[in-house]
Amino acid sequence: MSEKTVHIVLSILVAALVVAAPCAVFLDIFADVPPDAVSQATMTLPDQPSGDFVVFINSSLHKDTIDDWTRFFNDEYAVIFDDISCITAAGDISGQQLAGRFQAQLPENQMKIRSEDAVLLASKLDAGLIDVAVFSKEMADALELNSVHSEIVLINISEGESGAKN
Repeated sequence: MSEKTVHIVLSILVAALVVAAPCAVFLDIFADVPPDAVSQATMTLPDQPSGDFVVFINSSLHKDTIDDWTRFFNDEYAVIFDDISCITAAGDISGQQLAGRFQAQLPENQMKIRSEDAVLLASKLDAGLIDVAVFSKEMADALELNSVHSEIVLINISEGESGAKN
């Protein structure tokens, strides 16, 4: 090879290293690519607890989306652009587990869950001062939650079937 060819090749290699090395360090080109919006979810849903449950939804807070939320809690797919706040009874472990499963099915921060004293929650429910409340059937029966506020939609969830009524 001629001296000119060697000089050109070395100049190109040095220029490439001068440009490529900082790009590789600062642009982090070898890092994992974050998932795009169409990627499959990597989180597995928690198992649905066994037993019967009741979900109460305040329809006055979700006038445009109450049908979508009813379908969602009946295990049907629905795209909902509405946030909810879910309350569970403090001692109702299976109700809390079901609420956690519902939360895992939604985008992050679309459903906030908090626990509250069962008697206080029953009182709020009777007055219509809840957004969404999830109870196991046993807890709902113990609190006698059969008569609820007129704007509260009641959804019964069983292991095999579910259904909503006002």
